[in-house]
Amino acid sequence: MKLVYNNMGHILRFGEGYVNELIIENKKMFFEVVDSINRQADGIHGDCVLSVSDRPVEFSKYADLTVQFAPFRINRKSLLTKLYNVLEKKSQAAEIYTKTGELLSELERYILLLSEDLPFEINCQKLAVGPIIRALSPEIEESDKSPIEKVFAYMELVRELDRDKLFIMVNMRSYFSDEEMEKFTESACLHDFKVLLLESYESSKLKHTKRYVVDNDLCEF
Repeated sequence: MKLVYNNMGHILRFGEGYVNELIIENKKMFFEVVDSINRQADGIHGDCVLSVSDRPVEFSKYADLTVQFAPFRINRKSLLTKLYNVLEKKSQAAEIYTKTGELLSELERYILLLSEDLPFEINCQKLAVGPIIRALSPEIEESDKSPIEKVFAYMELVRELDRDKLFIMVNMRSYFSDEEMEKFTESACLHDFKVLLLESYESSKLKHTKRYVVDNDLCEF
């Protein structure tokens, strides 16, 4: 996987046993890069090109952007939508299909019972398990995790429920100690996650990272 920004010479390559750290000290350029990534994550055209096996891919489908770490929420709407889709698919599996049918039949009987004294008849032709799952609003348990454990758990769930993505973390190092970040980058490499630490200032060099810097004069090194 590769990431290219039109106004930068560096080509960021992922999946090679390290985490990329891109430091952009020029505030105008930092704003432009984050703004472009944010818009492209929402499916809007921008100045970044993401490719897999040297073929451009849809940014919003293959990249995941995090700009908020305090608090960090695992249960984002995008992830919960994937969870609900997985649960709905599981409800149609052979080993549980009968139970699903029994549940829908019981709910239909309940609705008909509620409507017995109404002066008209009703039907439940649109009764389906998908809307029921969404109405129950199941969430992923996250109260037992530290903030940085939540970040890693979120990455694992995205991979499990959706696909392997590029995780772009904006100014993550402002929220966590170097020790925590060392453990995070090590775990990211061990699990072959593709991660970009996008920072606005230079900190101490972390293990398991490859650093690129764009300084205030837009010099790259």
